[in-house]
Amino acid sequence: MPFGLTNTPATFQSLMNKVFKEKLRKSMLVFFDDILVYSVDWETHLQHLREVLHILRNNSLFANMKKCCFGAEEIEYLGYVISKGVIAIDKTKVESILQWPIPNSLKELRGFLGLSGYYRRFIKGYGLIAKPLTNQLKKGAWSWGEEENEAF
Repeated sequence: MPFGLTNTPATFQSLMNKVFKEKLRKSMLVFFDDILVYSVDWETHLQHLREVLHILRNNSLFANMKKCCFGAEEIEYLGYVISKGVIAIDKTKVESILQWPIPNSLKELRGFLGLSGYYRRFIKGYGLIAKPLTNQLKKGAWSWGEEENEAF
């Protein structure tokens, strides 16, 4: 995907959605240039993979073989670790959240809430836990105290 041009990411994502329209959420997912092909068994997977590679070729799109991983039973995709029947958090992202320094500004707090919020589906009661932090995002509300430390 070329960068530097106005609207390049949106245009490229639109192209990928159009090109793979018939396969999306049936045997594959695509996010920019990250393509995930999934199947219930090996034989079906090979067929799905052939179809995806055929679509790429027919649309003059290319896969970077150095970035490809074929036939994996576990894979990291968009911050998740996906394996047979299981979607889990990428442990390196959890480490980043655990090691995050206490925010000293709204920008730092937004960064933390963005990363931790991405995994909210795995954290029971995330909204209630993070409420003191999200309250700090209101205009003129910045005052870090014990309640914010505990939530953080």
